[in-house]
Amino acid sequence: MAVELIGAAGMTVELKQTYDKILLDRALPNLVHQQFGEQKEIPPKGGKSVEFRRMERITISTTALTEGTVPAETVATFSNVACTISQYGMYSKISDLLESQAFDPVIAEYQENYGEIMGDVLDRVVRNVIVGGTTIQYASTAATLGSATGVGSGMFLDSAEIREAVNTLERGNIKPSKQGGGRYVMLLHSDVKRDLFADPNIVEAFEHAAERGAGNPLFTGELGDYMGVKFVITSNAYIESSLGLSGADVYNCLLIGHQAYGVTKLTAMQARTIIHGKELSDPLESYSTVGWKAAIGAVILDQNAMVNIKVNSSRMLAA
Repeated sequence: MAVELIGAAGMTVELKQTYDKILLDRALPNLVHQQFGEQKEIPPKGGKSVEFRRMERITISTTALTEGTVPAETVATFSNVACTISQYGMYSKISDLLESQAFDPVIAEYQENYGEIMGDVLDRVVRNVIVGGTTIQYASTAATLGSATGVGSGMFLDSAEIREAVNTLERGNIKPSKQGGGRYVMLLHSDVKRDLFADPNIVEAFEHAAERGAGNPLFTGELGDYMGVKFVITSNAYIESSLGLSGADVYNCLLIGHQAYGVTKLTAMQARTIIHGKELSDPLESYSTVGWKAAIGAVILDQNAMVNIKVNSSRMLAA
């Protein structure tokens, strides 16, 4: 007697696919560029820009006073930097049939996805401003050329480059970042982190000076503090693609001190996702809309308080 088999002959109709009702997560970058700036919000009716001000250090005088003579008066100066916000946003239309008949919760997924994109966009907006700083350190022999076009193969971020950048900030009397917990903060790409773990000076420091056991950076894979620097890894770190020698990618590694840059938002218009139901979209309720909108501005407050170290990565050689 014949045995009916699922998926064979007349039973193929009965062979269905099971759908997991939980959608897979999306790969997201670590969003860090807003985090280490001076945060200022513009109040309602306060315009679209904010002014940061500083009283500049009074020039010292080591000239001895002459008895009975009043010295020349000392004149102080103030400086200011304005930060203006811009608006950003995106949206999509979702048809009534798609919303009502789709297996997955389309509107909810769009909203979550747009929330992630909003964070990514705002992170990149701030990043694109602060990588424009004028205190630049070019790795290795590229320093003699003074240009990113001289950065090439083997010119990686290492302990010597970190020492040089820290020295630049310290010579300028730049204090460590408060947002960094009283340490300088370095924002760098995971490709650059890969090279740091290949530097024997870094490895030896972790071997002999860092915490013993499972919390050691060599086990956790998380860069520990080094030379007073807190390392923060993000795939959103700025890369100048094919700009260096022989088409080398140039990675921007930002070493940040106290009050290096500012980030401005609107109190009355916080970043948010926006959903408009079918009844608000058109007379026939044919579609809904979902999107996001945000206002943000960024500005460099002190060019001396941040060093942009431009390096190459061995990742390019391994690719």
